[in-house]
Amino acid sequence: MAKKVSAVKQAQAAAKAKKGGGGGNKAVVLMILAALVPFSLPTVTLLFFCGLPTLGAWAGEKGKNKFGWLCVGGFNFAGIIPFLFDLWFGVHTLDEALNMLSNANVLLWAYGCSAIGWMMYMVTPPVVKSWLAFTTDRRVSALKSAQKRLVEEWGPEVTKKGG
Repeated sequence: MAKKVSAVKQAQAAAKAKKGGGGGNKAVVLMILAALVPFSLPTVTLLFFCGLPTLGAWAGEKGKNKFGWLCVGGFNFAGIIPFLFDLWFGVHTLDEALNMLSNANVLLWAYGCSAIGWMMYMVTPPVVKSWLAFTTDRRVSALKSAQKRLVEEWGPEVTKKGG
């Protein structure tokens, strides 16, 4: 028994060491990303200003289940990505990113797509709720009609409880 307990403790210690070891890797990744920011400043600038609705959705959500920012962010990123491609495969300078941000079309697409994301986030739960209620009601009526047929075939004794 003592051997099993020590083996479990060793396994737990190894798991803690493994979790703790990942922190160093995260720090290295963050340092590399921080070092790359000056080289990708146009991309970061465009993403920041066009991604403000996603940031607002993430910061403004309350409660345990915070999923609105994912819906808003997905649509928001879909609106940004064509302009990111223009920036990446065109002139990738801060001046060009600022020129893109001064273009109302870019902001209209980014913010308009995030508005569509908000609409999807607000509309989807009631639609799903209605669909589930509809299918449940149909299932209940089908079961009641099957029950009625059984009572007609076997008599009212089948509805009595007891053994």
